[in-house]
Amino acid sequence: MKNTLNLKNIQLAASQLSKTTEGQRDLFLKCLSETLIERQSEIVEANKKDFNNSKNKGMSSFFLERLVLDEKAVKHLVLKLENIAKLQSNLGEVIEENFDEQGLTIKKVRVPLGVIAIIYEARPEVTIDVAALCVKSGNAVILKGGSEAVETNKVLYGCILIALEKANFVKEVVSFISSSDRKITDDLLKQDKYIDLVIARGGYELVRSVLDKSSIPVLAHAAGGARIYIDESADLSIAQKIVINAKTSKPAACNSIDTIVIHQNIAATFIPSITTALNKMNVKISTKEDWDKEFLGLAINIKVVQNVDEAISFINEHSKKHSEGIVATDTEAIEQFTNSIDAAALFINCSTRLHDGYVFGLGSEMGISTGKLHARGPVGLKELTTYKWEVYGNGQIR
Repeated sequence: MKNTLNLKNIQLAASQLSKTTEGQRDLFLKCLSETLIERQSEIVEANKKDFNNSKNKGMSSFFLERLVLDEKAVKHLVLKLENIAKLQSNLGEVIEENFDEQGLTIKKVRVPLGVIAIIYEARPEVTIDVAALCVKSGNAVILKGGSEAVETNKVLYGCILIALEKANFVKEVVSFISSSDRKITDDLLKQDKYIDLVIARGGYELVRSVLDKSSIPVLAHAAGGARIYIDESADLSIAQKIVINAKTSKPAACNSIDTIVIHQNIAATFIPSITTALNKMNVKISTKEDWDKEFLGLAINIKVVQNVDEAISFINEHSKKHSEGIVATDTEAIEQFTNSIDAAALFINCSTRLHDGYVFGLGSEMGISTGKLHARGPVGLKELTTYKWEVYGNGQIR
């Protein structure tokens, strides 16, 4: 493999890390928090360079929004590290224990995945989130951020190395690829002998490329965007508050709303009021039927349906299986919706913007997975573990 990574040493580091105590791993988080505070001004200055470089290259406003790491964001990273430290990774936990008629004791034990590679764009805070979650859960990690955030990520990785040293962990526990050479990434995706999982986090093209090229299992979501169904039983004041938040609190987020689905019996009342409210927030109502478009900006669709059955059919047809919502007071409509919609997370009478590992109490997240195997929704500590079977006997044979 043509890069500076020694994958055998990284694999060995993962094995050593899996044997450490929760306290040792929490010490790394504490050291990382302290280092981020000490080097905050350096982080922010590096981020300004990345931001200006991307702006000069004509990157879109939603892309630039994801790139920002200012003083407020650094403080939030420190808060997330503190919250992660309060959680338990539960490594070594006996998930199940059975005793068979031959006298065997059969245990299902929680263990780390091993070596994780994450490939991501913009969002430099991911560098810290990932390092923290991986170390806490006993996994070694390889970071491959995008070239647009390289200056910020270099400083953040420097903070990680300082924290690893202070916590007496080898540097191979967290590795970082700064090169923008795509050949390095392509080679990395073929290293299934050494890497146990790849996480892809970024735009559709990046995620699709990783999924197509990887010989390693991948956790990812290729596209996001949400739909929220407003039932005829909905409290329309609550519905309006939820829609405005889901569209405008962070338009570039993958859990922001792209289509409002409205029951025909309330359309005449709700559409004028929600359109006025959205216009005040500079949201454009799409005149095209862009039902599959992820806007990632201040634009939205409106779809009128005859009933909850049509709403469910429409949402399932156009869903990216990421985030979907309903606003209703009718319990039968809610139950029908939750039993029928296929998505990683459903939001009943609340904003789809709540689809986040930090909000879900996971401390942070590696990203959102829309697949159905191993992990679904926010990928936190437990989603970074697997299990192995341990069978104890005293001479039994088959």
